[in-house]
Amino acid sequence: MQTPIYLQLAAKLAAMINKGTYPPGEKLPSLRKIHQEQGISIGTVLQAFQHLQDIGLIVSREKSGYFVNHKPAHTLPVPQIIPSSLSEQTIHIDTLLRKLKKPSSGNNFVSFSTALPDHRLLPFNTIKRVIQQISRDASGSYLELEDAKGYQPLREAIARRSLAWGAALHTDDVIITNGATEALNLCLKAVTKPGDTVLIQEPCFYGVMQCLEFLDLKAVTIPCYSGTGIEVGDLQTACEKYTIKACLLVSNFNNPTGATLSSDKKRSLAVFANKNKLPIIEDDLYGDLYHEGSRPDNIKTYDKNGWVQLCNSFSKSLFPGARLGWCAPGRWSYEVARYKSMSTAGTNSLLQKVLYELLHTGAYDRHLQRFRQQLYANMVRTSRLIERHFPEGTKLTRPGGGVVLWIELPRRINAAHLQDVAFEQGVGIAPGEIFSAKAGYKNYIRISYCTTWNLKTEKALEKLGRICKSI
Repeated sequence: MQTPIYLQLAAKLAAMINKGTYPPGEKLPSLRKIHQEQGISIGTVLQAFQHLQDIGLIVSREKSGYFVNHKPAHTLPVPQIIPSSLSEQTIHIDTLLRKLKKPSSGNNFVSFSTALPDHRLLPFNTIKRVIQQISRDASGSYLELEDAKGYQPLREAIARRSLAWGAALHTDDVIITNGATEALNLCLKAVTKPGDTVLIQEPCFYGVMQCLEFLDLKAVTIPCYSGTGIEVGDLQTACEKYTIKACLLVSNFNNPTGATLSSDKKRSLAVFANKNKLPIIEDDLYGDLYHEGSRPDNIKTYDKNGWVQLCNSFSKSLFPGARLGWCAPGRWSYEVARYKSMSTAGTNSLLQKVLYELLHTGAYDRHLQRFRQQLYANMVRTSRLIERHFPEGTKLTRPGGGVVLWIELPRRINAAHLQDVAFEQGVGIAPGEIFSAKAGYKNYIRISYCTTWNLKTEKALEKLGRICKSI
């Protein structure tokens, strides 16, 4: 689905503002001038300006026009990686996760600790209507158990979507799973056995490390830089030093750093996998949640011989509770389908049909257009509040998509202690050490911005900044 014209214009103006073409305080061209130069209606130009106002990039002055905000976004430096020697280790992340405080459901509690979207940002009424529509099917087909690989029309719809990131998946390439976690576990199981070693990036989403621990696999970690992700040379060095059975990598908007690999790196990784016959398991969970431009490609885009296993999910972008994911396991399609059949037999039939209707009718894409706008606006607002209220020495990522920000705090702050103090005052965060196989990043935190934005959200961020300054 094509991006609305007003959003295309807003993205162009935002890029010019961020590059300094229009510096802070400068007046933007008038609505009439842009209308004449671009051939866009004044109403459309006004929509674009209102969008830029909503996300805090510009301000309106009565009878004077629109001006770039004096406080530009993203003035803080980006977080640094923690240098460490290359080593092989056993994962023990679950014990650490069990010690964490769980987000409260109280009315006065604001949680920035989970990367799941607030249900108020999701298309509740649309999903409800489709569920009602499917359940009225007189044949009752939604009560039957689907094939282990999944509902064929849904697999076809997902395969067609691969054109958006420059690939051409076939229906038979796709297997429907119970969320991305099952997809990762199945793909790992197809290419490893207990005791094998898998390469991952660090910082890394703790769910990836839980998969390794569950399957009794060891890990070798390479650094994931905040802006650019991993370096292919680091991966090659690790593979020369250790017997790596698979690489598990995030290509777009890594959780927690927000890093995205360049197309050149993705291509190089696909070539490396093919040359060395080394499986790459690619987690592209946030690829649909880009903030500007178009949907990024992934490593699978450049996979010619099936050495890349792509895993994805609709949990972060549509409805978390459905636990609907999928994978394209390449040359291991038979093994993954076999393990799927032996473990969970299949995936919820009713919800697979609901998801198909949402994709087929365009409802998912219409939701994504609104959702991406909301996420981008939330990211800008959150960044500004962090810049304004957090202590001197704070560093902050600049993600091009996804739902989280990675924050490096002054070294004196222990994030685990900060979590305890903040929790008692009604604010939830995720401490950095749960994103490290080596229990590092102790003065780092991850906060999400996929919540409904309101005054309570703003006050919670201000409070978190005050707490950081006080401990």
